[in-house]
Amino acid sequence: MRVAQGWERSTILVHMADLIENCLHSEGLMISAGSEYRCPVCEESMDLDGVGRWVQDAERSRDEAYSMVEGDGFGEIVREELQREVYRRRRVMYELENVPRVVTARPEMILVIHDAVEASYGCRIFYKEPRPAGVVEQVSVGAVLDRILELRSDPDPVVRLISEKIEEFHVFRSKLSEDGEPAPERRVFYANEF
Repeated sequence: MRVAQGWERSTILVHMADLIENCLHSEGLMISAGSEYRCPVCEESMDLDGVGRWVQDAERSRDEAYSMVEGDGFGEIVREELQREVYRRRRVMYELENVPRVVTARPEMILVIHDAVEASYGCRIFYKEPRPAGVVEQVSVGAVLDRILELRSDPDPVVRLISEKIEEFHVFRSKLSEDGEPAPERRVFYANEF
């Protein structure tokens, strides 16, 4: 029996070399801001069309495996594994398609916290119970006005609202700092302030 030695002869090690680049999104995809879906492992974001292309990639790989030599036991195992991957990806896509998206969900309260160490703002969004499915619950952004203003172009109206409140708090903190007064580290915005 001959064993492959080193990176150049191994086929599996090539695929394992960069798990982030070759991520299979094995933990599924989570709803992110707007109409985006994010992999919790590699942080890749994609829209529903991107998820569809991801499923098509698995189908293409499976279809290419059918051209392998008939009767080969290894080829059959590969085809079965590729078919399982197609089923898994389709299941993820169907689950994402069936998640009810609440477009008009308005937050009940927004908590903005300034993190001096990270030079950023963390934002927690609270909704009335029961919490709507598929809504943004947390946002983090650098404590720089340009970064905060970038959130205003997000397709999700809640993220745009959050951007306004973070900007308001940032301007308030900056004014106090310029006047030599201590700036608060957190601010709560209630529904009547939106």
